[in-house]
Amino acid sequence: MADEIKEHRRSLTKKCGAVSVRFMHPILFKIPIINLPIYSYGVMLGLSLVVGWYIVMYLGKKDGIPQETLGNCYIWTAVSAIIGARLLYIITNWSDFTNASLIDMINVRKGGLVAYGGFLGGFIGSWIYLKTKKIRLLPWADVVVPSLGSGLGITRIGCLLYGCDYGVPIPQNASSFIKSIGIQFPNWSQRFPELTEQFKQGVGCMTGPFHGAPAFHHHVREGLVALGDAASMPLYPTQIMEIINGWLAFGLTMLVKSKTRFRGQTFLVFTAYYGITRTLFEMLRGDTQRGGIGILSTSQIVGISTFLAAAVAWFFLAKRAKANPQAAMSLGQGIDTGTITPSKSPAGRSHKKKKKKSNK
Repeated sequence: MADEIKEHRRSLTKKCGAVSVRFMHPILFKIPIINLPIYSYGVMLGLSLVVGWYIVMYLGKKDGIPQETLGNCYIWTAVSAIIGARLLYIITNWSDFTNASLIDMINVRKGGLVAYGGFLGGFIGSWIYLKTKKIRLLPWADVVVPSLGSGLGITRIGCLLYGCDYGVPIPQNASSFIKSIGIQFPNWSQRFPELTEQFKQGVGCMTGPFHGAPAFHHHVREGLVALGDAASMPLYPTQIMEIINGWLAFGLTMLVKSKTRFRGQTFLVFTAYYGITRTLFEMLRGDTQRGGIGILSTSQIVGISTFLAAAVAWFFLAKRAKANPQAAMSLGQGIDTGTITPSKSPAGRSHKKKKKKSNK
C-alpha cells in the first residue's frame, strides 16, 4: 500500500501543472583562473546589505541621527545579524555540526542562516553600540526595520535560486489553482550535472548521499520521488510567498515611519507583522532544518513571543507618548544634550529648534 501511495505521488508530479524551477541557479558564476564559485544566496545576501545601507542612511538622516553613527551602527548590526543567524542555524541543527570544522561552521556562502537569529543578533549588536553613544535603541530600530523588509525580499530570491526554505508537498485534494502555483526543484544530476560533485556538503545543509536540490534530496530520502526522477514533488512556493511578504513589510514600515508618533512605533509594527506572517508561513515550510519544540518550530516560538512582546510594548509606549509627546520622540541623551551633533537635515534642524525653545 505504501508503495502504491508513493507511486501515485510520483505520477502527481507530472499531472498537477506545477512549475519546474528551470531558472534555478545555485551558482551564479565562477571567478576565472581561481575557478571560485559565487553562490546565488551569498550574492543576494550581499545585495540586501548594500540596499539596506542606503535605506538606513536616508531614513536616519531625515530623523536627525548623525551620519557617522548611522554608518558605524549599521556595520555593527550587519555583522551581529549574520553571526546571530548562523549561530541559531547551528544550534537548531547541532547534529550536523558535531564533527564540523570551524571553516564549515562559518561558511555561509551556500546559505545556512536563520532570519530570526539575524534579527536577534542585530538587535543585540546595535544595542551594545548605541549604549556607548548614549543614543536610544528605538530611534535606530525605526530606521533599520524597513531595510529588514527589503532584506527579506532580496535574500529569499537567493533561497529560491538555491532551493532552500522550500514548502511542503501540495496535497492530492488541493484545488487546481493551488496545484498550478506549486513549484518543483530539480534533480541536479540531470539539470546541473556539472554541479553535482561540487555540492556534496554533508555539513549544515544535507546529510547522506547527495541527490540534488535540498527539496529533491529530502524527497528521495523520504521515498516520495525516485533517484532517477527529474524533480521533487510539487511544493507550496514558500520562497516566493516570503519574497512578497518581505516587500509588503517594507511598504508597511515605510508608511508607518512617515506617521510616527513615538520612537519604536515602526519597529513594533514590523515585529508584530513579521511575527504573525512568519508563524503562518512556517505551517507551509517543508525543510527539516528549522528545529523546534513539540508542534512548534523555532521560528514559530520566536514569532509568537515577539508578537506578544510587541503588543505589550506598544501599549506602554503609546501611553507614554500621549502623556509626554516630546519625550516619546527623543533620540537619546547623546544627541539631545549635544554630545553628538545631529545630521544637517530638516529633522535635525527642527530638533535643534525644539531644544532652543525648551531652554527658554
